[in-house]
Amino acid sequence: MDATLLVALSLAATPPVRKERVCSCHPGADGVLEGGILYLPAPAEEIAAFNTWPSTTIESNGPSSNRVDITFVGDGFQTAQLTTYATLVSQRWATIRTREPYVSYHRYFNAHRVDVVSTDASVDNDPSQGVARNTALDMGFWCNGIERLLCVNTTKALNAGLCAPGRDQVLAVANSTKYGGAGYPAADVCTFSGLEGNSLEVALHELGHSFGDLADEYDYADGTTYAGPEVPESNVSILTQASMQSAGTKWAPWLGVSLPGVGVHGSFEGARYYQYGIRRPTGDSLMRSLGQPFNGPSLEQMIVKIHQATSMIDAAAPAAGTSLVRGATVSVTTVQPSQHALSLQWYRWNDPIPGATSATISTAGIAAAPTGTQLRLVIVDPTTKVRNESLRNTHLRETYVWTLLPDACRADLDINGVVGGSDLAQLLAQWGLGAVVAGRADVNGDNVVGADDLALLLSAWGNCGS
Repeated sequence: MDATLLVALSLAATPPVRKERVCSCHPGADGVLEGGILYLPAPAEEIAAFNTWPSTTIESNGPSSNRVDITFVGDGFQTAQLTTYATLVSQRWATIRTREPYVSYHRYFNAHRVDVVSTDASVDNDPSQGVARNTALDMGFWCNGIERLLCVNTTKALNAGLCAPGRDQVLAVANSTKYGGAGYPAADVCTFSGLEGNSLEVALHELGHSFGDLADEYDYADGTTYAGPEVPESNVSILTQASMQSAGTKWAPWLGVSLPGVGVHGSFEGARYYQYGIRRPTGDSLMRSLGQPFNGPSLEQMIVKIHQATSMIDAAAPAAGTSLVRGATVSVTTVQPSQHALSLQWYRWNDPIPGATSATISTAGIAAAPTGTQLRLVIVDPTTKVRNESLRNTHLRETYVWTLLPDACRADLDINGVVGGSDLAQLLAQWGLGAVVAGRADVNGDNVVGADDLALLLSAWGNCGS
């Protein structure tokens, strides 16, 4: 066979190397981040067997099915070092909890620690290039020739994360005092050096990528100009402040707003690795420099992502979507933010029920049509950290519905078992009123108290059921 053909067949039989997106972000000499996006060979997608490591829940705020589970997995920690690992993970989680959005929304998160044991202590290329170690998750510095880029085998890290009750975001912790970290947005994995406190800032920044789908807001000051279309990330744009204000898009609701740590929001040139042609909301922020807070649009996006991943109620009794006889009590268990309260409003169909703004409602006084009536609960997160009302209406607003059926004696307005004079007096006192205000006096459930209701009451005069 021709040698050229043999080579061609060999190449055809070799599967292409799968690449994964890695964020390499670390502060440069001026403190502004540098690095950017790399595409590096990915580990094997499947590993036939992996260890089952013990796990500990650091903070539990509810079921994993309705929480964002942050799971720490360690690498380069030997059995004798697990106590140190446990202490530093608790410390690092406590630090994360001091930053937004975790301060305001910590009840929407659970945190877990998986005690991964390695044969060797520390990780590859620590303290210098060329040092190899046998560790469970294959973490190491000098990834792709970049000293501070701390890579991990994402397949192994994700598998280790499966040992915890939940695993939405994995933070891989290296047993190292060397500064470094990385982010893997597609895998929802971040890395940081556990014993170097500032490295946690890398993980916080990378969570902005992996959880919030945020863009980097730094540039390389290299004179490059972006000339493409509008970009998808919520925290960068090609629009000037005037154009954004006129169009009402991107972070228009934040323009002119000042926040502690980031200053006044505008449209500042230089972002997404280009010095010109693309803009960021503030002069500085966590997506531009470590140690900073998120600016308004970035924090807003993180809150939207929290709501996309969770619901604002943990339970409803009876369950939403079911039918209930009038007289039943309906209650929900809400997941309240820590610094403000959710807004609740109950409705009969589309009409708000006056005063019905708590997590529990009795249906005894609600008019129910013979064919059934819709009882609705609308929950809104009114946080001032979200200024885009379109986002609020889409992602920070939830509606739950029940069908309210009439009871056996609809004309018994005072619910004493007898249709009599007191019921008649109540009906006449509410003559002409709508159903939401009049409640049971709207006997036939047609949204107004009138002659038809009086006729039904008189026809049911006497003991209910007689």
